[in-house]
Amino acid sequence: MSRSDETLYRQWVMLTRIPRFPKKISVPEIKAILNSEGYNVDTRTVQRDLNKLSISFPLSNDTEGRKNYWFWIEEASIQDLPGMDPVTALAFNMSESYLTPLLPAATLTLLRPYFTRAHEVLNDHSESQLRHWPDKISVIGRGFTLQQPSINPEVQRTIYEGLLQEKILIVRYQPRGSQVIKDYEIHPLGIVSRMGLFYLVCTLWDYDDIKQFALHRFTQVEMTNQDITFHRGFSLEDYIQKEQQFSYPLSPDPIFLRALFDAQTARHLAETTLSVKQTLTTQEDGRVLLEAEVIDTLELRWWLQGFGDNVEVLEPIAMRDKFREVAESLRRIYQQ
Repeated sequence: MSRSDETLYRQWVMLTRIPRFPKKISVPEIKAILNSEGYNVDTRTVQRDLNKLSISFPLSNDTEGRKNYWFWIEEASIQDLPGMDPVTALAFNMSESYLTPLLPAATLTLLRPYFTRAHEVLNDHSESQLRHWPDKISVIGRGFTLQQPSINPEVQRTIYEGLLQEKILIVRYQPRGSQVIKDYEIHPLGIVSRMGLFYLVCTLWDYDDIKQFALHRFTQVEMTNQDITFHRGFSLEDYIQKEQQFSYPLSPDPIFLRALFDAQTARHLAETTLSVKQTLTTQEDGRVLLEAEVIDTLELRWWLQGFGDNVEVLEPIAMRDKFREVAESLRRIYQQ
């Protein structure tokens, strides 16, 4: 490899290892990375390369004590190789429209350079029909959209970092409905987004119980150097899909649901099934009998109640009795 080629590849490695602000990397850390990649260079060479690169790229640095740290500036546009093509830019453009109302500000900030780059690519292709494609597509969210609570960006960043590095977190948290802020030692296991809210799935101290904490209720988070105690056999997918923990199960065992829907309401159940074990049978009165094995959850009951008088729950009897109580309560309210 020629000297000029070696310099080019070395500097490219440096560019790919320098993080975006507020993260940063020291010159000795960069030198160690280069040495591990087979580039035997001294600290002066690294510093000289960084100074040259900062002329052509949006790099910056600051000094803490005797160490010099480097980073891409926060507003730096994405330097992509190979370059982002118009179709990929369109995908990012559409993702921006869909994700903006769903993701917290801190996450959107991380994605902003990619969205900006996508806008630049589409604007550069002013003659391309793709430029106007986003104006012809819209995404409608399911259900009534509520305003998101704000999440402290630094809190979110630290939680994500702790989850990534599998480190214990020392946190301050305000439980829902309480005015008291409490201290916890948290072992992070996963992040879940549900209906615009973000939750940290975790264990506390040395307990095995799985807990859920809403990210917007954290007031302070500190990541320690201690490794988390692994919850053996834990699967976030099973926790959500099989155990239905984010649907708030009322019983761990499945139930056999029998409910009568009016014909129009039942149509979409033929395309979007309630469960794998589901049957739909048209009755003499025109209604459709749904029979399915499901987990009895609060979310299931909210879903059924949302159909109002277009559904009649037949079984389980306990659920039918509960719906009868709700109907009687509504009747008393509206009679007043």
